Amino acid sequence: MPESITYTLDHATSTVNLNLTPDRLIVNTQGKGLADRPRTIDIPISNVVNFAIVPTIGAQNLVAREGAQNVYDTSYDSEFIFTYRDVDKVKTKRVFVNSQDVSFQSFLQALEKARPDASLTHLDPAEAQKQMGVLSASKALPIIVAVIVGIPVLIALIVLISNVLGR
Repeated sequence: MPESITYTLDHATSTVNLNLTPDRLIVNTQGKGLADRPRTIDIPISNVVNFAIVPTIGAQNLVAREGAQNVYDTSYDSEFIFTYRDVDKVKTKRVFVNSQDVSFQSFLQALEKARPDASLTHLDPAEAQKQMGVLSASKALPIIVAVIVGIPVLIALIVLISNVLGR
């Protein structure tokens, strides 16, 4: 493997930098919001448990613009999902990538060569996510919508019932 292979993607909501050295995987992310701060995962390659590439769903590519309609971000088409050992826990990280980008393909090939036992890229994305124990975006979306809609409705019902019973 060359000294280091790097993939960088700057999209509407964040910047992703994946760096694979002969012995380490370094993932740097930086959101573009005011409260976002840089995050770094720097682990030995041997700590990678599994990794997969999963196509994004349409809702993941929508970007809200203040005072304008939502914009579809085409700078990425997939999520690079990996699980890794961190002390005594297994953690998961998901980052958006352009799976067609030549530098990402080089990064992925090098990671597969370094950790063929951890690669789930040969599996159907749903099966890979199941093996990693992560929820697919298509299954998470209805849950998120239900929480966003359900909590205000529940609060309204509680207020309504307390007003009716309080009189």
